[in-house]
Amino acid sequence: MASIFFTEDQVRDRAKSILHLEETESVKAGVGQLTTFHQLGFRGIKDRPDGWYLPNEPHFPALILEVKNSSTRFGDSERRELLKNLGIVQTRYKHVCGLLYNGFELEVYKNGELLAEETELLDKEHYLGLFSTNRINKMLIYSLTHSINDTLHFDFLIKNLYHRMIFTACALVAKRYGATLMNGMSFGLFTTSIRETLEKSLSDDLSKNKKLQILLDVFSEIKLNTLCKQEAINQFIEDVSKISDHINSDFWNGEDVMAIFFNEFNRYKAKSESGQVFTPDHITSFMYQITETTKHDIILDAACGSGAFLVKAMCNMIKEAGGMRTREASDISQTQLYGIEFDREIYALACANMLIHKDGKTNLEHMDSRSVEAGWWIRQKPITRVLMNPPFENKYGCLDIVENVLNNVPRGTVCAFILPDNKLDKAKGRVRRWLQFHRLDKIIKLPKDLFSGVTTSIFVFTVGIPQKKQEIFACYMAEDGLETIKNQGRQDIRGRWDAIERQWVDIVRKQAGSESIQWLNPNEHLSYQEEIHVPLPTRADFVKRTLAYALFKQGIEEAAFMENVSENRLFGTPLKEDYQRILASLDIPEIPLETNRWKSFRLGGKDGLFTIAKGTRLTKANQYEGRINYVGASAFHNGITNHIGNDEALCAPGTISVCYNGSIGEAFYQDEPYWATDDVNVLTPRFSLTPSIAIFIATVIKNESVKYAFNNKWTKDIMERSEIQLPATPDGAPDFSFMEHYIQSLPYAKFF
Repeated sequence: MASIFFTEDQVRDRAKSILHLEETESVKAGVGQLTTFHQLGFRGIKDRPDGWYLPNEPHFPALILEVKNSSTRFGDSERRELLKNLGIVQTRYKHVCGLLYNGFELEVYKNGELLAEETELLDKEHYLGLFSTNRINKMLIYSLTHSINDTLHFDFLIKNLYHRMIFTACALVAKRYGATLMNGMSFGLFTTSIRETLEKSLSDDLSKNKKLQILLDVFSEIKLNTLCKQEAINQFIEDVSKISDHINSDFWNGEDVMAIFFNEFNRYKAKSESGQVFTPDHITSFMYQITETTKHDIILDAACGSGAFLVKAMCNMIKEAGGMRTREASDISQTQLYGIEFDREIYALACANMLIHKDGKTNLEHMDSRSVEAGWWIRQKPITRVLMNPPFENKYGCLDIVENVLNNVPRGTVCAFILPDNKLDKAKGRVRRWLQFHRLDKIIKLPKDLFSGVTTSIFVFTVGIPQKKQEIFACYMAEDGLETIKNQGRQDIRGRWDAIERQWVDIVRKQAGSESIQWLNPNEHLSYQEEIHVPLPTRADFVKRTLAYALFKQGIEEAAFMENVSENRLFGTPLKEDYQRILASLDIPEIPLETNRWKSFRLGGKDGLFTIAKGTRLTKANQYEGRINYVGASAFHNGITNHIGNDEALCAPGTISVCYNGSIGEAFYQDEPYWATDDVNVLTPRFSLTPSIAIFIATVIKNESVKYAFNNKWTKDIMERSEIQLPATPDGAPDFSFMEHYIQSLPYAKFF
């Protein structure tokens, strides 16, 4: 026993301070010797607890405290007294935690069962959280969602998927606010109960935000089969009641039932008419953490969809504040969450989702996030964090939304957007104008199968601070641990995500700890540069390139040639004489490439193989007829797309043209003066370039082009620094003699 002595009053006060037993509008809480259970609402019971925490809503857990002075050892009589009081509280509350405390020693009883490992008195939220250790039953949510969808689709005849989602969400709101939904209800009584509860739950908030009326309007517009069977009504009520039992804001544990529900429901449709792509729940959690969002932040999602980011932020912020029944929780939900949604039905869905969680709905706005009106609305809010997954397609104004947000939130705001990997690269000119005022700090590439049909990254900006020469941190979270289950989407069936999330949050914060980390020059790249293994060319690659040049020199169209050769092989039709001549093989032994002896050589720059220049733009309207080869973005006929008479910007013969936009990496030897368009880089050799050496190098260049794509062009600046692998002499120089001899050994080379 400790030498310091505490009286019972001192122990009681100490416990109140540690537990934070403070009364709020939604909770009766406190300590004392005079308050009876009768005064706390347990009629006729005169026993007096030493401390209590009794939520107004009995489905939340309660807490009861029994204290003794510090010299009292716990025996049967002390335990009986606590358990008696615990039993009184259990007549109303399903979950009750009982605490027996003397200032030093502690015993904790969860629904009457002693928890031997609990020996230190902690904040009340710890003990209330003991009842939330049971994880959400995702498999049940999946099966219930499937059942609800089928019932609404085939029995209620609701054809619109989002109407089915909204109808279900409204039923969940009704359950949340006490509507009576039970088996055997008539169709009319059933729908009226939902409608009336919706109206009641929105009555106060409509005075603050009249746009919430949209939820009532959309609900009224849903066309239903009023003649559906009673069994279908009963099935729907049963399924909704089961989901409702899982929705308890006090038990959130990093995942939200409604987020699971919406994402699962959304699998029945690839995407909405408004470009909606619902954000997976685990990614909303990840973005919250990598932006270092806290309970003090003011959150904006200007393309909020069903409200997933806002609900996740609210969940995490309220947990940090100490739980739903704290004064801070009310402030968070009412003043720190803002959302905009353009699609009317999705807006209604977001309102319903926030209603289900009883919070944040008055700060949702139905407007176009691209508009001046939206910019003004955003500007009036003291936003500190933006968490968003805007619609990806240009026709829905993806970058317009991002730009409107960046230009209207306060300086210093951290903004995180999920966008397609190549979105910013495709609009480099526009984004570089952004970077004169805002800084792109981080790019986190997400797993490839996260969204169907598009690869994405999280782009994190800091508003109001110019990029200047600041490099961009980038990394690649290639795996999230989720697996695709037939008919059930991607799931964390092996429980791997929590550890993966911790690892990547740590990597992003420390900007260290992963081999995938890159530092990007914003003048070159605005996306994660995935390392692509480039296999060295094979004999078949060189043969194909040699054949293409031979056909060009013989005046034979490559496409027509290949089509006729294919038809001949399929149907045995005779080939034209010139085709037969080209196809005749030369009886020359095959020379091994010995690629293990190849070395890297820089294409351009001071010590490179070539000087590199960009071609000159010439519009079709300004071209006039002539005999000069016009080399453009083509993969055929040596890159020649026209013959022109313009001669003011000709490129010298004996050079290699390389397309960097369109048919990226298509490289051709040009033996006559030509005009290269501005989609083409012109490589002038610093050595004696023969047609055969040029064909060899052009083949290697074409192979190297797999690193680049339309959104990541092989521009002049990048090509200047690029290296290619070539045969080398023993002293490390390019082995041009081998290249010449090798190409000459191939079939078709005699036709150059």
